Amino acid sequence: MKRAGRLKKQWCNYEVLLEAWYQVKEDKSYFYSILHYEQNLAVNLSLLLERLENDSYEPQGLRRFFVHDPKTRLIEAPCLEDRIVQHSLLIVIRRLVEPHFIDQTFACIKDRGTHASSDLLKSKLVNYKNQGYYLKVDVEKFFYSINHEVLEQQYMKYIKCTYTLELIKKFHKNQQGIGLPLGNVTSQLGANLALNTIDHFIKRDLKIRHYVRYMDDMILLSSSKDQLRDAKRRIIVEIDKLQLNVNAKTKISKINRGIDFVGYRTWYNRRLIRKRSLYKIKRKLKQDANLNRVASFMAHAMHTNSLVYVIKQILQVAPEHRPFIENWYRKHFKSKKS
Repeated sequence: MKRAGRLKKQWCNYEVLLEAWYQVKEDKSYFYSILHYEQNLAVNLSLLLERLENDSYEPQGLRRFFVHDPKTRLIEAPCLEDRIVQHSLLIVIRRLVEPHFIDQTFACIKDRGTHASSDLLKSKLVNYKNQGYYLKVDVEKFFYSINHEVLEQQYMKYIKCTYTLELIKKFHKNQQGIGLPLGNVTSQLGANLALNTIDHFIKRDLKIRHYVRYMDDMILLSSSKDQLRDAKRRIIVEIDKLQLNVNAKTKISKINRGIDFVGYRTWYNRRLIRKRSLYKIKRKLKQDANLNRVASFMAHAMHTNSLVYVIKQILQVAPEHRPFIENWYRKHFKSKKS
């Protein structure tokens, strides 16, 4: 496999930094930090470029905070300029790394989000109807457990540019040598790359025909429970080679019970929002049923059999949104039928 070298000029130039700026700015145009930086955008980007060119650039400290949705997670968010540099780096290295992902790998890839991964799983379940079994593999504390040395070896399969490799390292290095900051966009690519060898092992060595992965959630389908038992044993061995572990959620179960994946419970002929998510939607609507939140929940429920339930919950707490809901429904459903 030919590795790419001499990449620094590709991500270390004003045009790419400007493109990265617009990616960072997207949907955040009115944030104070964005407005303040944009007042002297040309000067700020030029000074940032100068530091990158003379190798004096160093990432600033991460802003740390916890989110509880539903479990507690530590988010480590980079500062504005670090986000710009990360995006400029990704503009170049994505096209080197992502073509080596299999088509069944999802998360943080263009056109491969949660809905696309759920759609793929649903389409594969048609081959089984309500027969057969699935193996769900889940990696324990995935982001916090990724080994830096193992990940960097995987990057080196595709990249030989020392400057680029060193910059990638700067965004995740720590004293422990493990874990990727959840707030870094470089962490998203790194996390996908971390399990790329497992994807290829499942498809090429285990010969699993129907498979889908969203980040560290892997679903394998088979009509044979014995095949999945063997797959589970061998996958655990391969994951151990990456210095990772599977957690208690890793199990074999019957397809007819529905598969809990990317926020939905899925069968070949229907899809429901999982119960705890429905409870959360109900609770949050009671706290604040603003229009943005309403639109978000309806979009999440749009391609599921839970849409009617979600609309009823909205109308119970915010009947004033009925005109919006009716227009939204006509736009997404009535127009398709006509």
